[in-house]
Amino acid sequence: MRSDCQPSEDQKDEAALWHAKRAGGSMSEQDEADFDAWMNADKANRLAFDQMRVLWARIEQPAQRAAQSRKRFGLSGLKRVFTKRRSLAGVAAIAMVCGVIWAANPNMIVNWQADIVAGTNDITTITLPDGSTALLGANSALATDFTGNHREVRLLRGQVLFDVVHRDGDAFRVHTPDTDIEVVGTRFNVDSLSDKTVVTVERGAVRVSNQKDRHGVLLGPDQQARSNGTRVVMTDHVDSTLALSWMKGRLSVQNSPVRDVVAKLQNYSTARLIVLGDAGNSRVSGSFPTRDVDGSLKTVADAVGAKVIETSPWVTILY
Repeated sequence: MRSDCQPSEDQKDEAALWHAKRAGGSMSEQDEADFDAWMNADKANRLAFDQMRVLWARIEQPAQRAAQSRKRFGLSGLKRVFTKRRSLAGVAAIAMVCGVIWAANPNMIVNWQADIVAGTNDITTITLPDGSTALLGANSALATDFTGNHREVRLLRGQVLFDVVHRDGDAFRVHTPDTDIEVVGTRFNVDSLSDKTVVTVERGAVRVSNQKDRHGVLLGPDQQARSNGTRVVMTDHVDSTLALSWMKGRLSVQNSPVRDVVAKLQNYSTARLIVLGDAGNSRVSGSFPTRDVDGSLKTVADAVGAKVIETSPWVTILY
């Protein structure tokens, strides 16, 4: 049983909303009165709010400092410090700096594993060693292995359109954290922006599988499969131009959970985008500009009766 002094998950969610309203400067006199009443109604409410204040301080203050100093202190600087100072104090300093940078850029560790990382506002075209082409969406990251007969690509994050050249005897394989895709020669899109992988074929054929379903499904033109690491589910027919709309600066979705839409928009934003409460489970359809994330978030929120608050330049909340 929960202690009377420990806040519940619902109280933590309420505390997050109250903190967002206060930080965003959107409190009316009635809101202030409601907030005071909520704080005084239960000791756990006050504790939940205090915990939320500490949490945001840990997120925003390091992010602000790192954003101001990131250009002056790059990875090469870290290497120099590590080379010159191998003492315990030096290691501790490096760990602290890494923690600060991670607060501003949570993708840091994944980026270090990647061979190719796209910017937040770019579509990056890469010619792979075998002559195949990869068009990376914003903030996408790839690791590659083209040694010997290998043609292996790991999509660590994001979305990529592959145009694969045929090479006798050598399959082309793409791996995401939960899915494996194997082709011979084709053009297909891999979306790993949310908690599932979505593969859409424009032409040719690919096989989509995962650790739980090694046989998987075979996709042809204008077919799509979704994999969450346990099941691979095929959609009989889709409009592949819808899946490729990101190449024209649009995010097009049909009956998609708001949480998934925001996860996709996150790749086009330098701020941390957070969804709270039941709003994330609402579903929305539409086409949203990826070059105006703030406007797209407002449109999504309006469509489902939710609100958006920018608590700082580094954190935006939809609830």
